[in-house]
Amino acid sequence: MIRGTTRLAAVIGWPVEHSCSPQMLNAAFEACGIDAVLVPIGVPPDQLATAVAGLRAARALGASVTIPHKVAVVALCDSLSPAARAIGAVNCLQFTETEIVGHNTDCEGFVDSLVEAGCTRPPDVVLLGAGGATRAIAFALRAANRITIVARNPDRVSWVGAMLKVVVRPNNVLVVRPWTEIRSALEQADLVVDCTSIGLGRDEGEMTDSIPLDAVRREAWVATLVYHRPTLLLERARERGHPTLDGRGMLVHQGARAFGIWTTMTAPVDAMRQALENALRGT
Repeated sequence: MIRGTTRLAAVIGWPVEHSCSPQMLNAAFEACGIDAVLVPIGVPPDQLATAVAGLRAARALGASVTIPHKVAVVALCDSLSPAARAIGAVNCLQFTETEIVGHNTDCEGFVDSLVEAGCTRPPDVVLLGAGGATRAIAFALRAANRITIVARNPDRVSWVGAMLKVVVRPNNVLVVRPWTEIRSALEQADLVVDCTSIGLGRDEGEMTDSIPLDAVRREAWVATLVYHRPTLLLERARERGHPTLDGRGMLVHQGARAFGIWTTMTAPVDAMRQALENALRGT
């Protein structure tokens, strides 16, 4: 029940109707007995600064940030976590007494989901795509011995230079290869992560056909960030016997990390996962 003492949290995006954050985070608040409510707020890009200022003025508990605001909101933060600074994107806002702190829990959420599934410290990683999701996952997996980014347009991966400073350590390698070299890139992979929009569009079949799964060793993991349904790539990988991972675990764990930042409590992951499953089933 919402009372005069109830704290406000929000998820802001444009559009925001698709977000499952309200179901997950409100389930977490209820499970932990926290007097707070998270509501979805649709914020047009030209109103982002006004919306963030309003949340700050309202002494909001925190805010999740989704598409298309993750990059633009960086400029509205007083300080950034190391992950948010390296990735150049924020998906979680923390409102303290004196400042707005921008966090990126996507990267930690992905690693948490990998560990939960049983995939720990893969030494050779291949990331498909050149966008912001690729950048977040590259940072998340920066402990890997080798990260290969396969992009249709390698020129789009202009952020690699900056990422080299935080990803590459004495024995690490970070390389970018064109899509024409995808087969050879996949041959040594221990983990393949599809960071593209494949699975979200009508050209899924054609795009998936361009990923030669037969080049991937059977014991290698195949993962995607899509969570609303199994993608064709994951279905084909499962048919070949690969261990697979969809985006649901990452979604739950990034939300759990945000919950921890806002409340300093351990998130009730099981309750959040059940809420997500119910939301995706429409129940």
